[in-house]
Amino acid sequence: MKDFVLTAADADRYTYFFAFYGKNYQHKTGLLSVQHDFTISIKDLHILIRSRINHVLGQETPACFHIVALASPEPIPCEAV
Repeated sequence: MKDFVLTAADADRYTYFFAFYGKNYQHKTGLLSVQHDFTISIKDLHILIRSRINHVLGQETPACFHIVALASPEPIPCEAV
């Protein structure tokens, strides 16, 4: 099995997550992605994820998120539901 996390170029790395939002976080987005260089800090990754959530929801929204995968050799089609 190829370890694409170690061998993929930074430009090919994505983090995927679900975001939960709304009162008591009862709503869930679809699978979302954020592309980033894996040399960035965890704090910077969280800032990128927060920005992606705001972009998808169209406003700054209280939300929490769950990271479901750390990398992929190609983007997975993602959109909010």
